[in-house]
Amino acid sequence: METNAASDAPASRLSPQTNPGATTQPAAPETELWSGRTSWKHYAGRIALWIVANILFSVLMGWLASTRKWFELSTVIWTVLAAVFVSGLIFIIPVFIRIISRRYRLTSQRLFIERGILSRTIDQTELIRVDDVRLEKSLTDRIFGLGTVSLISTDVSDRLVLIEGVGNAEQVAESVRTNMRTQRGKALFVETL
Repeated sequence: METNAASDAPASRLSPQTNPGATTQPAAPETELWSGRTSWKHYAGRIALWIVANILFSVLMGWLASTRKWFELSTVIWTVLAAVFVSGLIFIIPVFIRIISRRYRLTSQRLFIERGILSRTIDQTELIRVDDVRLEKSLTDRIFGLGTVSLISTDVSDRLVLIEGVGNAEQVAESVRTNMRTQRGKALFVETL
């Protein structure tokens, strides 16, 4: 006669123990609340600084070419173009890459941060683990109606999570806070320190 290993196991291992007086609620489906990217306007100060620095450098090179006879106009033009190109590689390309390589998605239970262009890394932060929500606005963020939402969590891998330079930052921060409290109200868990 053939025996079934599952039928030989004690009943306590096969079915979860439930409290007869407790009511169980079905888990609410996870819904997407918000998704977005960092706005280029978040880096407007850096872009403006790059433009002003290149204009000042061009004016300085033009002045040197007019006052010093040993500067040729073609040398000045090539020097200015090279400076604009190199400074663009240093200041502007990293901003562009950061904007297109990062996407945020907030659901009723988790925050997803997708990073990468060719390959992707997706970090998930459970909202139940969020301890504090902070909203920060720089001067350029305030001018353009943006903000950075900082989440301080108990997650070992991501203690500080940033949602940088997004529009409607107040709404995003409030959605995180509201859903964090909702998740904490639904779950009773003990976390070891």
